[in-house]
Amino acid sequence: KSVIEALNGNLFLVKGDCVKTPPLEDGCLKGIMRQQVLEVLRKDVNLIIEEASISPFELQKADELFITNVIVGIQPISKYRKKDYGTEFAKSVITKINAKIRLL
Repeated sequence: KSVIEALNGNLFLVKGDCVKTPPLEDGCLKGIMRQQVLEVLRKDVNLIIEEASISPFELQKADELFITNVIVGIQPISKYRKKDYGTEFAKSVITKINAKIRLL
């Protein structure tokens, strides 16, 4: 009864200062981009990062949703069902990932 991933990648949910993604134990793919995003986000002391199950109900309550995969990178979700989502957080993660890549 949990959302594990999207058809094209790993799911991240943002609610306030909490970022949540399903744990590998729930059956989601161990994506390369998922791991990179988690590493970057864990460095931000102002964020709470959770690897925990996500219910369909939580999707409707989220401030933002985004999907990660190695081909597209980070893809913000702007609408799901009747709910519109912001994209600012996902865009900031894209900036952080790009900065990390430049430093390699």
